[in-house]
Amino acid sequence: MELSFAAATDVGRQRNHNEDNFLIDKKLRLFMVADGMGGHAAGEVASSIAVHEIRDAVNNQKDLIDRYRVDHPGVQPYEILQVLEHAVQEACGAVFRRAQAEPDKRGMGTTATVLLIAGTGDHLRGFIAHVGDSRVYLARQNQCHVLTEDHSLMNELVRRGKLNREQIETSPYKQYKNAVTRAVGVNGSVEVDTFDFDILPGDRFLMCSDGMYAYIDEGDLPRQLAEGE
Repeated sequence: MELSFAAATDVGRQRNHNEDNFLIDKKLRLFMVADGMGGHAAGEVASSIAVHEIRDAVNNQKDLIDRYRVDHPGVQPYEILQVLEHAVQEACGAVFRRAQAEPDKRGMGTTATVLLIAGTGDHLRGFIAHVGDSRVYLARQNQCHVLTEDHSLMNELVRRGKLNREQIETSPYKQYKNAVTRAVGVNGSVEVDTFDFDILPGDRFLMCSDGMYAYIDEGDLPRQLAEGE
């Protein structure tokens, strides 16, 4: 199974600097989006620390990942998920320590959404670690699936039945629509969502921050992802 990928980032029209970072490590088959938050460009610092720390922590377990084979399960999927969880916690501690050391960066944090592809040949498996409100979409057989759950105030209100998605723009909560309930680095550790799944030939993934998916028509996404390279 051949993997192809591309990435782009854009500052948008509202700000003069970009607090997002992404990472692609072709050899590790590791993909990541981090959307930083915090004043004085601290969000940019947080997301940069996160992508580097997570990449290094995963790379330290490269032998384990290389030994993972779907056909010969010497390494179990949960062990790969533990690697990703540990990597996110390492990043969380590093961001938090930097914020404690530099008063103008207190409270900075970042989302971290990580996809690792492991396995051999046509037997590939996806492993995801996720904190915050960036997302992973899967387009498969003309259907679109959001694989991650937003750790956001809005999603929490929707989950509890206090709000439906169509009401967000007109609700009194609109001013909090960018508020996240979990972030990497705000505290010394964080709760991380991890899960794994089979990857099928023809699967296409979109990893992005809320700055992009706010403008996406999910019904049209499979067609958009299928066009071009």
